[in-house]
Amino acid sequence: MKMRKFSIFLFLSVLFLLVAINPVLAAKVTVFTPLKEDMSAMELRKQALSEGFAQAIMEEAQRMLSSKLGAERAELFRQYLVNHGRPYVQGYKILSSKVVEGGLDMSLDVRVNRRSLRDGLKHMGIVSTLETSQPASVIWPSSIKEEDLLRLQGLMLLTGLESAGDVFPAFTLEKTAEGTYKGHLVVEDREWVSINKDMAVVWFDLWSKYFSRTQKTAAKGPSELLTISGWFSPDGVLEFDRVLKKWDGAVQNVKLVDMDMQASGVGATWGMSVTDHERLNMLLTSFLPQRGLSFHLHQEDK
Repeated sequence: MKMRKFSIFLFLSVLFLLVAINPVLAAKVTVFTPLKEDMSAMELRKQALSEGFAQAIMEEAQRMLSSKLGAERAELFRQYLVNHGRPYVQGYKILSSKVVEGGLDMSLDVRVNRRSLRDGLKHMGIVSTLETSQPASVIWPSSIKEEDLLRLQGLMLLTGLESAGDVFPAFTLEKTAEGTYKGHLVVEDREWVSINKDMAVVWFDLWSKYFSRTQKTAAKGPSELLTISGWFSPDGVLEFDRVLKKWDGAVQNVKLVDMDMQASGVGATWGMSVTDHERLNMLLTSFLPQRGLSFHLHQEDK
């Protein structure tokens, strides 16, 4: 009997890992890409793919966030993704591609890696500044070209920064004689430097270090436990675990910490960081009672 229980536990553990290891979502998008002067057919197709990837990632990001990005910020994010969104794409399939007057119509299925995208949104500062902007000092050279200044201001808006004079964090941008960008980011006890030909790469290389650091500090705060009971079998627990991890706008760092047999059925407990209590309660209330499940959310004892 003990061997049988161990085998069942091992099977469920492996199943749980397989379910959680590949959080990928497919999205169907349709884009029109205008044909620019001197653009080859291959370049047009490549641009259409990049536009399709950006659209799919953008739509998934809006679903993940606890509140939607404003129109201007959303467009800046989409433009950024056209050139930098490929790491969030797990795979794709072109459904149709047709040359029309003035450009190319393309429909495709794009598989977006939610875990990678969720991390990207955190590192870019979008999650942290969704409701409240981040005060920062941003300095650029007096000789900066208007094109570069507009690009820098767009990055500030996308990241959610508010210029606040002589404060930390402090970012300084330089442009070398070779045409590359050099950025410095300073906080009270650290300084980071990044150099690249792409201003956006320099910007997010540095700010990802800052926001990763602040998120680690925030993660040390109290986490919460969600206990649910009433399942007929462990399969229901594993299925809900997958659902819960998709509620990115309400919870983060979700982890199944306990599962046990009770008189009322199978019960389970998750540890998590709650980012939006109102939304989480709405999701739980609309999902669980109609399935005969009861839940209790409480602070984790330290």
